[in-house]
Amino acid sequence: MVTCSSANDLQTSATRALVPPPTDSRLLKRTAPRLLALALLAATMLPAPLAAQTTGRILGRIKDAETGQPLEAVEINVEGLEIRALTSDRGDFVLAGVPAGEQRLVLQVLGFQPTTVTVLVRPGRTAQLTIELKPAPVELEGVAAEVERARLIEPEVAATHQIVLGRELRELPIDDVEEAVELTPGVTDGHFRGGRIGQETYLIDGLEVKNQFEASLRGTGLEVSPNALEEIEVVTGGTRPQYGSALAGAVSYVTRRGNPERWEGRSSISSDNWFPDDVYQGFSALSFTIGGPVRPLGEGVTVFADLLAQGLIDSEPRARGLTCLRPQDGDEELAAAITALSGDPATRHLYCPFTSPRLPYQRGDRLIGFFRFDAPLAATTNLTFSLLYNRRQQELYTPEFKYNSVFQLGQRTKGLLATLTLDWALHRDGRAYHVTARAAAMRMDRHLGALDPWTFEGRSRTAGFGLSDFRFLGEDFVHRPIEEQIRSGTAVPGYIRPGGSVGSPFGPAAEGIFHTRGTPDIANWNRTEFIGGDVVGEILLAQGHALRAGASARFYEVENYERVLAYLPGSSPSFARFYPVTANAWTEISILSVNNITAQLGVRVEGFRSGLRFQENRGNIFAPVIDSEFKTFVMPRLGVAIPFPFSDNRTVAFFNYGRVAQPPDFRFFLDSTLGDSLRVDIKRQGNPNLAFETGSAYEFGLRHLFTVPIAVNATVFFKELNNLVTSSLPFPNTPVNQFTTGDFGSVRGIELSVRGRWPFLLAQAGYSLQRATGVTSGAFESVDSTVAERRVEFPLAFDRRHSFDFAFLLGHAAGAAGWRLGVALTGSVQSGFPIDRLAAGGEFAGEPVARTRLPWSGRADIKLSYDLGSLGVCDHCGWRLLLDARNITDRKNIIALRRDTGGLAPSASDLSEAGSELPGDFEPIPVESLRYSSAIDFNQDGLISASEFTTARFAAALDASDPSLYFGE
Repeated sequence: MVTCSSANDLQTSATRALVPPPTDSRLLKRTAPRLLALALLAATMLPAPLAAQTTGRILGRIKDAETGQPLEAVEINVEGLEIRALTSDRGDFVLAGVPAGEQRLVLQVLGFQPTTVTVLVRPGRTAQLTIELKPAPVELEGVAAEVERARLIEPEVAATHQIVLGRELRELPIDDVEEAVELTPGVTDGHFRGGRIGQETYLIDGLEVKNQFEASLRGTGLEVSPNALEEIEVVTGGTRPQYGSALAGAVSYVTRRGNPERWEGRSSISSDNWFPDDVYQGFSALSFTIGGPVRPLGEGVTVFADLLAQGLIDSEPRARGLTCLRPQDGDEELAAAITALSGDPATRHLYCPFTSPRLPYQRGDRLIGFFRFDAPLAATTNLTFSLLYNRRQQELYTPEFKYNSVFQLGQRTKGLLATLTLDWALHRDGRAYHVTARAAAMRMDRHLGALDPWTFEGRSRTAGFGLSDFRFLGEDFVHRPIEEQIRSGTAVPGYIRPGGSVGSPFGPAAEGIFHTRGTPDIANWNRTEFIGGDVVGEILLAQGHALRAGASARFYEVENYERVLAYLPGSSPSFARFYPVTANAWTEISILSVNNITAQLGVRVEGFRSGLRFQENRGNIFAPVIDSEFKTFVMPRLGVAIPFPFSDNRTVAFFNYGRVAQPPDFRFFLDSTLGDSLRVDIKRQGNPNLAFETGSAYEFGLRHLFTVPIAVNATVFFKELNNLVTSSLPFPNTPVNQFTTGDFGSVRGIELSVRGRWPFLLAQAGYSLQRATGVTSGAFESVDSTVAERRVEFPLAFDRRHSFDFAFLLGHAAGAAGWRLGVALTGSVQSGFPIDRLAAGGEFAGEPVARTRLPWSGRADIKLSYDLGSLGVCDHCGWRLLLDARNITDRKNIIALRRDTGGLAPSASDLSEAGSELPGDFEPIPVESLRYSSAIDFNQDGLISASEFTTARFAAALDASDPSLYFGE
């Protein structure tokens, strides 16, 4: 029996202690009965095995062009593939398992002209078309017909989604696919319709790839190069059962397969090294793509490979670079203090001693590799193998180590995903049976810690990119068995207590503010692995009805290591190894009724278990040790699309409703330390028995296609979220700062979008107005008992009210034939997030509301391209010149402000307080002292007095408060 745990069980959970995880055999023994139950449930729903997201369906009707009568027994073949069907007595046909992309259908029947039709097949979707054949008393040469390749209106879709085709994606001024996702109405800065990061799900060829351990920190787990994609689908409302567990939305990436007819390739080199220093950011990229048939292995066998390498001198460019506080950034008192410091000849050298148009210690690089192999095993079965590799690494600028020339903080993330897919389709008697079975394995590794100086000095780079990995101090040591580390009782090799002042312009006055010697003190790594399988199947009828079902299971192994005082011998690291399990089963029926009304009814059963054993009461060593239970949740989904009568499918109303849920991030099961490398005082206590984060979502929309190729869409949505993970709401019998599921909130809004398509121009624009409220903005907020007791909702920290996005493709960027020039222009204008809530500081009277918001921000990017032709070098090659410019309006987009002041600067009193801190045994520092610095001996009398010391310390505090990190590109 599968047990169900309610959210209330978790809100009142007692203090729990983690104990060592069970062995694999014990894990499988306890998990097997529940997995079997889910598998049996899936089997009862599964009429046939299911469909992959790399293939789509074609539903059509064939008529006599003269009489309008349906044609029976017309043979339809997908050119180059062993996919064929015959029309029924009503002239209907259905094709399943058709590879995504443009496909050519060959239609033949005795007495009519043979016809070839080109149709765009979208993964996981049904392409609908009506074809008229002309009678031919004698056999004639076949004719070709062009049907609508990309529909502006989809009358059968009862959800809000946006498609970016691969060809368009490669024309946009973007570096990664997340930037294309951001152009979708309702998506801003990684937040989907007011949800926090991690509430969305990401799929690659139908496989969910989000790193569930760090989802709310980093969103997607793996990256795919834009050149490796056939299309991106972004679903912001009405997620169907097969899209997995997601509270906010879904992003589905579909990868490219090799062309079965010919070899194709593309390469590009881009860099900003030729530009002036004030706009140079040190960006360089090399991209290489190739694919085609491998005929020695058989007809239809193809390969595709893509490689993207990027080098970054400043991996997080800021508009002001590395700068300092200016008088206008703060209040009048601070402005006067800055003016006095910079205006005095004796002290002016301490104001802005180190500036740069770019942030220092931000170098990094990115490497993405993708390989795909497709082979037909039989007329009805295809095999696909794919491999995706990621490596992203960068230095991490921290102001405290600004003047440390030896050691800095860094991070490296590596990921590998391998999938093997079998796809089977059978067409018979006006029906199509389609099954996809898939096995997958993924591994994600992240290391955060002090970088070995070799990374700066010995690692070879070309245009900012290096083939070798970053090296970290003590990396081998921290990966050794935890028992060996504890027995050794030593510090992490190479780590040194941070401190010192020599090397900073403030001398001894900078102690505790800047660290010119020593290393960052954190050593952290985690590894997430899973193996899993999916089965998806569908039965399709030529009348347009479909029955779909699927099931999947994943077995994880998660390791997490954290040592926050790595330089301190005897400091005990926090380590956990556990084995979460997730499993699900779903089914959906789609009915196409009279007047082309489409109704979809589905249900998804999701289950997970943390895989951790825990002590019921951590304060009692004799408390019983129990196993976390398997949590389950049932999610019904309903969607209806209703074309208006007599509108010829040009006007469609749609409605959808669904219960939504997802497992919490796995890291919430574990204790954690918050803050950067210098703040280790904030603790959060893990809860291995957390259950689902849940909610309900409603959506109503209207689509209309004008006579001109312009389509508009208006959507109203409401989303209610409950049982979100938090540590800032105290509950009875629950320790302060323990992760619980007591947060709640709601998001409501309206979205408007317009799309247009002409032979030489593609255009789209969208506007979102939304309101996101709740009792807290996340699991890492400060505890405020007053808010918890009153349960008052107020604007969340990611409540962006207004957002406007646009994209224009012109010339050959829009697919226009005969154009050498291509233009792609994208941009956005957005209102600011709330920068503070009175509740955050616990100092409010009456209703807690946002004090103020960040200013409006906006940006525009443009990509110009010009085809140069073959240039006589290669007859089958084309050369193109590109100019890719970002943030062309040069807006200094503020992305954050200080919560305490609502501005860029701290208060003058806070800086003065930091400056007035003198060591308890302070004595004037003579020139003979090793601590003496002539830079802060303002009168050059050979003695640093208390007043000189405090003045220099104020200047150091001012320098440490530089606003660089508060600005965007």
